[in-house]
Amino acid sequence: MDSHRTPGDGSFHEPLYDGENSSVDEILDQRAKKLAVSHLDEESEEDGIEILEFLLSGERYAIDMQYIREVALLKEITFVPGVPPFILGIISLHGSVLSIVDLRTVLGMPPKGLTDYNRIIVLSGGTMTFGILADAIVRTMTISTILIKKPPPTIRGQGAPYLTGILPGPLMIIDAHALLSDPNMVIGDE
Repeated sequence: MDSHRTPGDGSFHEPLYDGENSSVDEILDQRAKKLAVSHLDEESEEDGIEILEFLLSGERYAIDMQYIREVALLKEITFVPGVPPFILGIISLHGSVLSIVDLRTVLGMPPKGLTDYNRIIVLSGGTMTFGILADAIVRTMTISTILIKKPPPTIRGQGAPYLTGILPGPLMIIDAHALLSDPNMVIGDE
């Protein structure tokens, strides 16, 4: 028996038993871990999406990274009279004026004051660019689309069209495309 090959494709070329400090079980366990990790990496690359996870009123939300231009610290905001309640105000970012949308209002959550830790997630798609307010940024990660479930029917109301799915935890996924393409997000001169 050739100890340097395994049945099948022959991809492992290490001996099954090296005669020193390792046992057959240890080697098989290590091989299984290598195979499991490489399988997860392949799956996440093939059918995964990269998301940014953030906190909003103590709840976890995520948004697809393909719509995120940048994340910035909220420094100074100018409040604008006569705009809809979901527009928190405007900021100057890199010499451009950017509207800030309060997702709490959009999702039907109670308002919350601003802190020194608030972040602005700048969304961009097509001709639309604006920032959304986040309490804190948690992390970026790649998730498998297989794990995304449809929002439960109990999630209704004005925020339901902007939720694309839910992950265990729960982690609600915001539909950035729906936000960016909603004509109600455009404020006219009326």
